[in-house]
Amino acid sequence: MTSAATGTTTPGGILDGIVLFEAFTPEERAAVASRGRVFDAPAGTVLMREGDVASSLYVLLDGTVRVVRNDPFGAQVEVGFRRAGDCFGEMALIDGGARSASVIAATPVTVFELERDLFLALISPSPDLLAKLLRELSRMIREVSERVVREDLERRARIAESALARQRAITQAVTGLAHELNTPLGVCVTAASHLQDLARPGNGPLSSEELREPAALLDANLARAVELVEAFSAIAACQTSEPLEALELRRMAEDAADLFAVQHPDLPLAIRVAPGPACPWIGCAPHLDRVLHHLFANAAAHGYGGGPGEVEVTIQPAKLDAVPAWNLTVRDRGAGIPAGNLPTLTDAFFTTARGRGHKGLGLAVVFNTVTGPLGGRLSIDSKPGAGTAVTITVPQEL
Repeated sequence: MTSAATGTTTPGGILDGIVLFEAFTPEERAAVASRGRVFDAPAGTVLMREGDVASSLYVLLDGTVRVVRNDPFGAQVEVGFRRAGDCFGEMALIDGGARSASVIAATPVTVFELERDLFLALISPSPDLLAKLLRELSRMIREVSERVVREDLERRARIAESALARQRAITQAVTGLAHELNTPLGVCVTAASHLQDLARPGNGPLSSEELREPAALLDANLARAVELVEAFSAIAACQTSEPLEALELRRMAEDAADLFAVQHPDLPLAIRVAPGPACPWIGCAPHLDRVLHHLFANAAAHGYGGGPGEVEVTIQPAKLDAVPAWNLTVRDRGAGIPAGNLPTLTDAFFTTARGRGHKGLGLAVVFNTVTGPLGGRLSIDSKPGAGTAVTITVPQEL
C-alpha cells in the first residue's frame, strides 16, 4: 500500500454541502478551506492508520474508502465504507487522540485534509465558530447513534423474516426430498426383489441377459438417489457462514462469468457484465459465486434450452430497509416464464424440465443463499417470450 500523496491548497467553496460545516457561512467555510489542502490518491492508499495520533480531519470529495479495525488477533475487520461528501477523523479536531480505525482508499480518491493545529488557530479567536463546530459534531454523533439503533432493529426484523422464509423453504425441501427419493428407492427395492427371485434354488444358472435389466435399474436409480441427497446437501450448505471480505462486486461477477464458461465449454452462452464504476462490497465470495453459477445455469437450461443465448449482468446502487445495497440483475432474452409458475419458482424440486433430468433445486439454492448468509432479497420478473430478469438485492456491508 502506498502512503497519501501531497497536494495543493484548496479553492474556496470546496466544503459547500459538507454536513460538518453546514452551519458555517460561505465566508467561514472558505476560511476553513484555505487552511487545508486537496490531494488525489490511488486505490490502496492508507489515509489514516489505527493507533496513530489524530492530527487531521479528512473530507472525501470523490471516490470510496474502506474503514477497517484490527481484531484482538491482529487481523483486519471491515467496519464499513465512506463515500463522497463523508468526513472521517473529525474527532481529531477536538481531542487529538489515537485513531480508532484505519481508512484505506477502495478506489482512486480525492480528499480534503485539514490539520488540527491550523484549524484551532483559525477558530481560537472566534468562540462562535467553535460553538458551531461543537453543535455539528454533537448532532452528527446523535444522528449516528439513532441510525445505529434504527439499523439494528431493521436488521433484526430482516433476519427474522429471512429465517422464517428459509425455514419454510427447508421444510418444503425435506418434504420434496422424501417424495423424490420414494420413486428411485422403490424401483431399487423392486429390482432387488426380482434379483432374489432369479437367484432362488431351482431357477438354474443366471444368464447375463437376465441380470442386465435389474442391474441397470439399480444403478440408475441409486445414482438418482445420490444426486438428490447431494442436491439437498447444497441447500443445507446455503446456511453455513463464511468469513467476510472486502470485495469488488462487478469484478466478482466478471470472474464468475469467466469461471462458468470454463466449467461449461459446451454451453453456447455468452455472459456480459455491464461496465460501470467500482461496486465495493463487504460480503461472502463463495455464497455469491454459488448464486451466480446457478443463475447462469438456469438461463442456459431454461431460457435457451441449452441452445445459444446471451445473459447480461448489471449492478446498480439500491436500498434495502433504508440500508445502502446493491441490485445485481442477471437478465436473459430467452423463453420467459408463464405467470402461473412464478410463485413456485424457488420451491425445492419445482421444475418444468424434469424430463430433461433437471431436479428443480437451482433457484431453491439461490433463494436460500440470498435470504440467508447474504442477508438480501430475491425478485424475478419474466414474461413468456420476453426473457427473465432475476435481481438479488444485498447490503453493501453484511
